[in-house]
Amino acid sequence: MLYINTVVNDRPVKAFVDSGAQTTIMSPSCAEACNIMRLIDTRYSGMARGVGTAKILGRVHSANISIGNATMPCSFTVMEGKDVDLLLGLDMLKRYQASIDLKRNRLVFENNEVEFLPESEIPKWSDDAQKSEPTISGPNGTEIGAQSGTIRPANAPPSASLPNGNFKGPGKALGQNVVYQPTPAAASASPSSSASTSKPAPPPAQAASSTYPQESIDHLVVLGFTRQQAIAALDATGGNVEYAAGLLFQS
Repeated sequence: MLYINTVVNDRPVKAFVDSGAQTTIMSPSCAEACNIMRLIDTRYSGMARGVGTAKILGRVHSANISIGNATMPCSFTVMEGKDVDLLLGLDMLKRYQASIDLKRNRLVFENNEVEFLPESEIPKWSDDAQKSEPTISGPNGTEIGAQSGTIRPANAPPSASLPNGNFKGPGKALGQNVVYQPTPAAASASPSSSASTSKPAPPPAQAASSTYPQESIDHLVVLGFTRQQAIAALDATGGNVEYAAGLLFQS
């Protein structure tokens, strides 16, 4: 998770940088602490719906935020149900042409840059909140976080978590045409008669349906994607469900 130090209306706030979020979001408690609750335009109130729901209190159209050596106006959507004080979304990042430089571990603006916080300074309550997050039932015994959309597999194998962060997938692009080859076990199981060898090979779509466990595909389908998109994402991430979900949400 990428966090930076910011100052909103003269109050220090640790902000979560999330280019996958469309809008910049602030929690009501943070808005109170920054003394900007009085600026909320309640005409923009409502409900945010996705995997679960969250109440939108309204929108702060402009408040000063300091990042690095620059102070700039920013708009915030004040919303309940988020366990992050401030989330810098794509609207803010695009407005100021920000660049996420992972090589140098910095958030870079045109004439300004700020380092991402080390893990020791990231708010620990975010991990605790994720553990206590309410969930809804998914397919095959899985659970889905009602606020974050995190999939919690039932009896997930240890290799699915990729503890060292090493991506072991084949690196195929999403939507790329893939030719599926039968495994040696499948080839040896087929009859060796001349009649069987003359039969045409099954179409790629049939092979795709048996390449990954059905529950892996169901994890992605229940999030609103088609079966074809789910299989393509699994191809691109080497069958890792969590990486595939992240890829689909970002595409």
